[in-house]
Amino acid sequence: MQAKLWAWGLRNLPGLALVGVLAGLVWFVGDAFNDRTRLRAELAAVQSDLAAAQASLQQAAETARIHRAHLDRAADEARAWVALSNELQNLEGRNAPLSPLLAATARRLFRSGQ
Repeated sequence: MQAKLWAWGLRNLPGLALVGVLAGLVWFVGDAFNDRTRLRAELAAVQSDLAAAQASLQQAAETARIHRAHLDRAADEARAWVALSNELQNLEGRNAPLSPLLAATARRLFRSGQ
């Protein structure tokens, strides 16, 4: 019985080898298709993450631009206050004459208060 089985196996060896090769080929093609499907899903996920990261980066850049503009305005305001303070310090001790309207108003106020 074993001899007949061996004889049958040897007689059909090329056919069995062909079936094995075809089965391996089908398995390889199926595996490649599954890999392609998985890679497409990963690509979609990575593209989604990339879009979110780019949006976050744009938002951070806009925030930085607004912050820099605010800092520039604050620096300009600080320079204006320093200039005003310097001007006031330079005017200390100097008595500028009043305008005619203010002089007349001051005379009337001080006369009516006495």
